[in-house]
Amino acid sequence: MGEWVLNGGAWPNDQVQLCAQGLLLRANGFPSTSGRIFYRGNRKSVRVAFTEPLIQFTLSVIRRAHELEHEPMPLPLRQSNRCFRCSLNAICLPDETLHLLGSVEEEGETPPKIRDIVPRRDDLATVYVTGHGTRVGKSGFEVTIVQPDGDKTTLPMKDVRHISLFGNVQISTQLIHECLEQGISVSYLTAAGRLLGMAHPINTKNVLVRQAQFRRFDDEQTRLRLAQAIVRAKILNQRTLLRRNGSGVKRDVLQKLKEAADRTSITGEIGSLLGIEGWAAKLYIEHFPSMLKVAGAPPGQVVMNGRNRRPPKDPVNALLSLAYSLLAREVYAAVVAVGLDPLLGFYHRIEPGRPALVLDLMEPFRPIVADSVVLRVLNTGELEWSDFYMGPESCALKDKGRKTFFLAFERRMHEMVTHPVFGYRMSYRRILELEVRLLSRFLMGEFPEYRPLVTR
Repeated sequence: MGEWVLNGGAWPNDQVQLCAQGLLLRANGFPSTSGRIFYRGNRKSVRVAFTEPLIQFTLSVIRRAHELEHEPMPLPLRQSNRCFRCSLNAICLPDETLHLLGSVEEEGETPPKIRDIVPRRDDLATVYVTGHGTRVGKSGFEVTIVQPDGDKTTLPMKDVRHISLFGNVQISTQLIHECLEQGISVSYLTAAGRLLGMAHPINTKNVLVRQAQFRRFDDEQTRLRLAQAIVRAKILNQRTLLRRNGSGVKRDVLQKLKEAADRTSITGEIGSLLGIEGWAAKLYIEHFPSMLKVAGAPPGQVVMNGRNRRPPKDPVNALLSLAYSLLAREVYAAVVAVGLDPLLGFYHRIEPGRPALVLDLMEPFRPIVADSVVLRVLNTGELEWSDFYMGPESCALKDKGRKTFFLAFERRMHEMVTHPVFGYRMSYRRILELEVRLLSRFLMGEFPEYRPLVTR
């Protein structure tokens, strides 16, 4: 690096990044001889001159980056201060990777504590748009939402991470283009809340991860190991939810769920695993009403009669179906962000247009995210019987109740929880992305196994 490294000035990697930007300006006809870096920590501004040694070193770094493009990711740094505020720490996962690999500083030493480096939460907003005839568009750097009666709402685009459109809502081409440019995904759902599809930027990154996904999922034993892991995690999370919230649930019910989770590890085929999952789900749903309190229910009215859908026939099933659609949308966005193919899974049957991998990865989160939200809004009285349309063969949530449920779901996604493996606190939305990244690292051969999240 030699003579261009400043004493007490900018970090070498910062100088290289700034010089690369200067070279881009030059390539586009703009004179660029120097730049400035402002360090917020010590509030100092450092001038970086684009000298010939710095330019040559920057070009050599760029060449080396292209050479490494098709090589596996190296092991992360150990306890390096450079990991803090690094833009790639949520991808590299330095301490998490070393922890899962069982790496320690010296033989016999206690593994160092996992540092709280990865951002805890995504504070950008998810925008829910409902109502027949509502129009969503773009004005400058803002998202505009115009109701049929002319009422207008504007939101800064920089604060938006996702837009969900329910039913016959119109969205402008200009806004879709801007969303794709900014990495903002758009989901399309029916008025009842069933996920139809999503618009997201072209998946041009992480080709090697998708290549590994197709190769590894072609192996029957790999698919079985992954399926065993997610079914076990789902059953254990169902058991935990029942144990915490069930009233009068007998110990033998919890024991049976524990035994079912244990049996997943000795199954020899996906078909047997489906049988175990189905048996555990039936037992779980049978005791689901023990966790419920629905305010304002008419005398003698059955609050929940098993699991039913398309259409749901009671308020609980209507909420469960909507919650699962919202959860699928969240997992889909995480899968696309990491670079995996959402249609190629390892457990659910692969069908044209079916996001099998999304359905696979959301299984352990159904109880602790979706089911938990449903229990909370009903048991706290946020939603009451009067918030539902009750028909002879179907049940649907009214508009006011739907907005309440969206808010409750977002609260759950932003809720901070302690990660059972890494010990730091992060939001469920961030945990979903972390889970997908850990799976991708397994597929690339960096981890010996994938362990889905199991809540305590």
